[in-house]
Amino acid sequence: MFYYLKYNNYIIVIMKILYTGIGSKKDDGIYSVSEFLEIMKTEFMNKKWSLELNIIPKEYHYQLQYKDWNLPDEFLFFELDDWINYSGAEVIQDN
Repeated sequence: MFYYLKYNNYIIVIMKILYTGIGSKKDDGIYSVSEFLEIMKTEFMNKKWSLELNIIPKEYHYQLQYKDWNLPDEFLFFELDDWINYSGAEVIQDN
């Protein structure tokens, strides 16, 4: 779902993301980009992984398996597209 706003002869596109995974709190699962990135930051980037990694080795932890990234260390370098693909979220478009 894209919203178009016109401001000082500029067109601003506001993207909406559908995400219902870990940390999602809205019933409809529709988030703005900033809301979605805040969830990713809270639930993955700032998560204290050491306790889980003491139980499940990094090589076998499903949340740390994504392409050839060295997670959780490289969450820092994720861009919006990486977060969308990693989390299984979708960009919503109007029909």
